[in-house]
Amino acid sequence: MELFSQKMILPIYAVGVAGAFLQITGAQWDVSAHILGIVETFFTPAHIVLYTGIALVALASFYGLLLRSKTVGNGSLSRSLFTGVSIAAVGSSLQIIAAPIDFWWHSTYGFDPFLFTPAHSLLITGMILGGIGMTLGSIRLLRAQRAGQELTNKPRLVPAIAILALATIWAQLNFFSYWTTDVTGMAYTFGYCSIQQFRASVPCPFVQQFSTVSFLIAAGIFAASGTLVFWTSKSLFHRTGVITSIALILAAIYSAAALGFSAYALRFLNPPGSWYINNAAPDEGTRLALFIPLYLLSLIPILVLDLSTKNSIGRNRLLGLSALVGPFAALIDGRYALGLAESGVGVLAFVVVPMILGGIVGWVLLTRLARGLIPNLTIPDTRSIAGEHISGKRPIRQS
Repeated sequence: MELFSQKMILPIYAVGVAGAFLQITGAQWDVSAHILGIVETFFTPAHIVLYTGIALVALASFYGLLLRSKTVGNGSLSRSLFTGVSIAAVGSSLQIIAAPIDFWWHSTYGFDPFLFTPAHSLLITGMILGGIGMTLGSIRLLRAQRAGQELTNKPRLVPAIAILALATIWAQLNFFSYWTTDVTGMAYTFGYCSIQQFRASVPCPFVQQFSTVSFLIAAGIFAASGTLVFWTSKSLFHRTGVITSIALILAAIYSAAALGFSAYALRFLNPPGSWYINNAAPDEGTRLALFIPLYLLSLIPILVLDLSTKNSIGRNRLLGLSALVGPFAALIDGRYALGLAESGVGVLAFVVVPMILGGIVGWVLLTRLARGLIPNLTIPDTRSIAGEHISGKRPIRQS
């Protein structure tokens, strides 16, 4: 295979999506390690996974820019297939800048369990842009293949890459919620409260003032991201069961890198813990491990919604069903599900409304973004990626 032939578009997105998946897996693992207070060096296993993912996305995106310069001019590939590569390249650039800053920050200020710090904020923004770019590119690749373009000798790989990309971006959008609602990290970064206060369990007024609001916003974002991915997958694939497969991938990330690692570390590694962990004892690890099967039950509503949603559902019903999808989709986030389980039924009732609203917002975002970013995803009577007109009467199934 020639290095700059049109057939290289598939390996680019395969490597890029794999890298984005490693990034969010490593990020979840790293968060667990920070919360447990067992991070003592920059070169941890979680960081190795995270930065391997960063390297793969950077390699795929920058090589994709080279491929674009070689193929778009001669007409062998459409420029629209490289929009995702361009977005991912911006994200990779931010992460390359952030990596030495992250190393310096930890070397200077120590290893803190905050997401909202300058270095982490750059890394997370870059991760989200990389995930968005690779997901967008994978979807456009799938559309182009269905429109008749011969882009690869292994066409069955394209749907698989798109499925992994959707699972990855779902997890990354959930991680975005952690970052944007990290009021503890904001208090630390902007100097409202010191890390010594948190370590001494001294109440921080800023955190106390905004913690409830941040919790409700997080609920809405979790619901919106899940609904967005739910309907995107329904738009892309004819068969049922795809969104369930995507949710299973997501559940595997949380069960292993978040809940599973935390349970193992608490049970066997004797971690020092932090103010996030009131009792870093082996019994807590056992309790957390026993929660994982309960957490996996959150897949059942997704499966039911997946199997019961018809391909020809109308737009008005979609809007109403999005409000139902949102609360269940939010529970796929393992950390959030754990927090709700530990808070009791009263808190669950408290966050139902923002989760319902989040589900509606997810659908609205899809309808607003689809026409410009992913032609013919949910809007009928538009042009496909290959430029061929597709006349559709249904808002969901266009492929």
